Amino acid sequence: MIAHLRIILDHNNDIFRDIHINTEDTLEQLHHTIVSAFTLSPDEMAAFYISNEEWEQGEEIPLLSMQEGSQEMKDITISATFNKEDSRLLYIQDFLTMWRFMIELEELLETSTQKELPATVLSFGEMPSEAPNVKFVSEEHKEHDTYGYVLDDFNDFEQFDEFNEY
Repeated sequence: MIAHLRIILDHNNDIFRDIHINTEDTLEQLHHTIVSAFTLSPDEMAAFYISNEEWEQGEEIPLLSMQEGSQEMKDITISATFNKEDSRLLYIQDFLTMWRFMIELEELLETSTQKELPATVLSFGEMPSEAPNVKFVSEEHKEHDTYGYVLDDFNDFEQFDEFNEY
C-alpha cells in the first residue's frame, strides 16, 4: 500500500507538500523525504510526535534515542503510525530553529503515479528563509507565566529608566 501524506509547515503562509510513501517504509525514511521536499538541512536532529485532532504534542519518536529501550524512527513503519484514518503526527526538525510540521494521512492508495518512492507529488508554497517563531504554550497558560502572573505586567520597565544607581 501507498500512503498519500500531506505535510504542512506551521507558518502564516500556506506551505505544504504531498508525498507518496510505501506503508512498509519507516519514519526515518519519511524524515529524509521531508528534509528533501522542504530543502532542510540534513544534518540536524529531528523527532516525530504522535498527535490528535487538536494537534497536541504526544509521545516522542526521535531520530536517535538517548534512552535505552525506547523506539527510534528506524523502528516504526508508516503503517504502524497511520493505523487509523484520523492518525496525525507533528514533526520537529532542527531543535534550535524549530521547523514544525503537521502531517496527516490523506488516503491509502493501491499504486502510485510515481516510479520511485518515496516521492513528492505536490509542492505548494515557498519555504521561508527562517523558521517561524512557534510557541509551545497550553491554553491554560497563554496569558500567565508559570507563577500565575500576567506577563504583560512585567514587560513595561520604562518606569525604571530614570534610575541610574543600583
